Formats: sequence, structure tokens, C-alpha cells
Amino acid sequence: MNCKTCGKDLGLGPRYVLLDETQICLWRAPDAMPEVNIGEAAILGYYCCEQHAIEAASSYLTLAGAEATWPDVLPIENCGICKESFNTNLWHKVLTLSKERGHVEKPEIINNKYVARFCQKCNPVV
Repeated sequence: MNCKTCGKDLGLGPRYVLLDETQICLWRAPDAMPEVNIGEAAILGYYCCEQHAIEAASSYLTLAGAEATWPDVLPIENCGICKESFNTNLWHKVLTLSKERGHVEKPEIINNKYVARFCQKCNPVV
């Protein structure tokens, strides 16, 4: 597996993965983190460093006519395209930046960041 930007061999060490996901956040308790269910996920690329991954995310957002919002996981979020608020307890698209290591078939996820969330009507296809 190689970095999509520079071609560097990523091996089993830390790598950044840009994902196009469909998610629903199920809020079971008011003060607890939600259960996040992923319906579909497409890997957009593997990257050797956060800078390369963020550059790729920026290109994706530009093509989608969107901007990064770096949202948390909240019951109400703002769409990265239309800026309107929407409930995350409905299926919606998310651009995710994950840091992971280990074998690609069973990676250890170190960190997940959400670059942008998109409401149901602004479902970007890039």
C-alpha cells in the first residue's frame, strides 16, 4: 500500500485514510456518546502524513462545493455544503479522516476526525 500523493510505501506503520462514509448516530442517553453505525464506506485514499490527507480532503471538498467544518459527534450538525442544521440520527454522508496502523485487513484505529458532514439533500458524489 502506497501514499496516494507521493507514492511512499506505508507498510504497517501509521497511515492516514480518507473515507467517504454513510453514518447514522443513535443517541441512547442525553449525556453519552452515540452509537455510530456505518452503512457504506469507500476508501478515497491512503496517505503517509496528515498534510497529504488534508490536501486530498480539500480537493474532495472543492469538487463537492463544500468546506471543512471539522464537526464533533453531536445530535445536530451543520451541513458542509448548504450550512443548514440537520439531525445526525438520520442517515447522512461524512468525510472522515482516520489515523490507523497495522494490517489493512484488520487495522488498529488510532484516531478518527470528521472533516465534514452533509445533510440528506446535499449528498455529494465526487
